[in-house]
Amino acid sequence: MTVATDKQAGMSEDEIRLASLGYQQNLKRQFSAFQNFGFVLTNASVLIGIVPLLGDAMRMGGPVALTWGWLIVASFVFCIALGMAEICSTYPTAGGLYYWTAKLGGKKYGPVFSWFEAWFNSLGQIAGASGSVLAAARLLANAIAIGSGKVLDKYEIFAIFVAMIITGAIMNCVGGVGLKVTSIFSVWVHILGTIVIVIVLLVTADVKNDASFVFSRFNDASGYTEHGFPKGVVFMLGLLTSQWSMLGYDSSAHMSEETKDSYVNGPRGIVYTVIAAVTMGWALILGFMFCMDDIEAAVSSDFGAAGYVFYQTAGQKGAIFLLAIVISAGWCCGVGTMAANSRMFYAFARDNGLPASKFWTTLNTRTGMPIRLVWLSATLVIILAIPSMFSGEAMSAIAGICIIGFTVSYAIPVFLRITVGRHTFVQSEFNLGRWSTILGAVGCAWTALAFVMFQMPLALPATANTMNYTPVAVGFMLVFAGGWYALDAHKWFKGPIPDIVDMDVKNDMESSVATLIVEEDSSRPIKK
Repeated sequence: MTVATDKQAGMSEDEIRLASLGYQQNLKRQFSAFQNFGFVLTNASVLIGIVPLLGDAMRMGGPVALTWGWLIVASFVFCIALGMAEICSTYPTAGGLYYWTAKLGGKKYGPVFSWFEAWFNSLGQIAGASGSVLAAARLLANAIAIGSGKVLDKYEIFAIFVAMIITGAIMNCVGGVGLKVTSIFSVWVHILGTIVIVIVLLVTADVKNDASFVFSRFNDASGYTEHGFPKGVVFMLGLLTSQWSMLGYDSSAHMSEETKDSYVNGPRGIVYTVIAAVTMGWALILGFMFCMDDIEAAVSSDFGAAGYVFYQTAGQKGAIFLLAIVISAGWCCGVGTMAANSRMFYAFARDNGLPASKFWTTLNTRTGMPIRLVWLSATLVIILAIPSMFSGEAMSAIAGICIIGFTVSYAIPVFLRITVGRHTFVQSEFNLGRWSTILGAVGCAWTALAFVMFQMPLALPATANTMNYTPVAVGFMLVFAGGWYALDAHKWFKGPIPDIVDMDVKNDMESSVATLIVEEDSSRPIKK
């Protein structure tokens, strides 16, 4: 079968490439490059990343940990993102990293690595949605406190959180239109919202800090230095805010079966999102650091550190307006993350990775959406946030869980790409050439450090109220997934199961893809 024959059969280039990977086009391919970018930027929300954890960053390292830490984390994140973009160009499927891992691990390592990949990525997605929307609910409570003086308790905040999750799930169920509208709205909320916040802070602040405060002021209210730990440990813990703010860009891969020209726009969505997030995030950080008049007052404020800065600079109405921007970003982030997670679950269930897989993979006949998996995702998101009613460090702990889940799931396929898969991986339109190995190694080394670092207590001495329950959640997932695989799943789980079983058809599609890549290469230079 030739490319010409494929096209005469009515198949688009995206469908040909998807068929070469073993899958039919079941999900609706309806998102443009810009909508994909907006969707990914929503999930990698710097507004809902930096603003809620501003106080944590000030407690653990202060301005120097946030200002310079942001750039340090960004450099490592970019290494991993480039490696992911390269793999995404070759394997643009809804399974995303889960599918990549299975292919790169081969028959020997693929099943076990892809099993844990699916669970780690799902953990990151669930924690990402839970943390983003919980942060939005807390910021809404802060806005109410600023506007009326009423302080909501933890149970009222949790009720707001549940309402936000339910409305976000509904938005996921109304069809592609709902996600498109949310995506486009979110792009402008993040871009224009960040610009507005920075300008308002700089214009309305009566007194601005000097450069030495912004770039060299160290602060530790975590108790670590009091217990004999060096400042470097506190600085590293202060990177939590930065790393939490630079996650979620894998959603470009999960939406690839619904994105046009996914073999190009998928990788672009990953790379462009990281660049945009790093730029906007650093501008936002500088705005806060130049305008925060009192670190101790900000950290202890009932309005939250960011709410304190907003109130001190822009006044009551201005603070409520700025908080509304961030709350909107958090809700949009929850919508996008649940969408990405439902696609991850869809791909995993499609390969019999979930109990009652046939039930979960049934798509809505009208919208073509995996609605059942959307509600499964929403339920798990709510469950993960239940400890927020009992722990004062729940938000930071959820951020830590999100970081562990995402960063480990990002590193696994990149690690396999530069080790066991280095001889079998075929580079596509977006490739890193000889830089793949060194960039991948640097990114994986950072992941190993982050895995240990962000499971440490967030304050000393550790108490029931300040406990970091990240190790509990990660440990439970490892025991659950590892136990299930060891006792039963290893007997039947073999990784992705193609729904195109005719090998002649699949091989013809692979030949067509090879021809398409050669044609693309001859018409434009390879992106590096």
